[in-house]
Amino acid sequence: MNILVTGGAGFIGSQVADAYIENNHRVVIIDDMSTGRKEFINPKAIFCETTIADPSIAEIIKEENIQVINHHAAQISVHDSVKNPVADAKSNIIGTLQLLQNAVSSSIRKFIFASTGGAIYGEQGYSPAREEHPQSPTSPYGLSKLSVEGYLRFYQEQYGLNATVLRYGNVFGPRQNPHGEAGVVAIFCNRLLN
Repeated sequence: MNILVTGGAGFIGSQVADAYIENNHRVVIIDDMSTGRKEFINPKAIFCETTIADPSIAEIIKEENIQVINHHAAQISVHDSVKNPVADAKSNIIGTLQLLQNAVSSSIRKFIFASTGGAIYGEQGYSPAREEHPQSPTSPYGLSKLSVEGYLRFYQEQYGLNATVLRYGNVFGPRQNPHGEAGVVAIFCNRLLN
């Protein structure tokens, strides 16, 4: 299968790309390298350095005969989203809408969206939070992820797009930045070791 992984040079996206390649899928990675790292890009993947809002993505999807889009590209800083909600929305909402339009116009078989495990819930009334827990984001980042989930429902109903939402929570492992604002396990391990 031909799979497009956005954010494929990042912590999670690069490992998703690796897993697809290990299972004999053909992978195209799109990453703007704002937080991605070249050394995370699998050499067996086709790599395009661009943003998800770039009009050239429609051509990439067509030329590479993409069947599945696994969307991990995002502005990931909650702090930055609070400082600049417009930039966060341009990247996380508008960029994703461009990608969704490309998915529909190209008859993509499957669209997988990496949402967030906690930022859409806000202050939780109980823990662990189930999917049906009331959603009350307290940051533009959480709002953007929740908005995209709503748009995915619209695209499913309106266009029949086959979409799946992944709500990761406290992901940790190789390639994680131990100096970021998220990833509590990596932050704690880094502090213990230093």
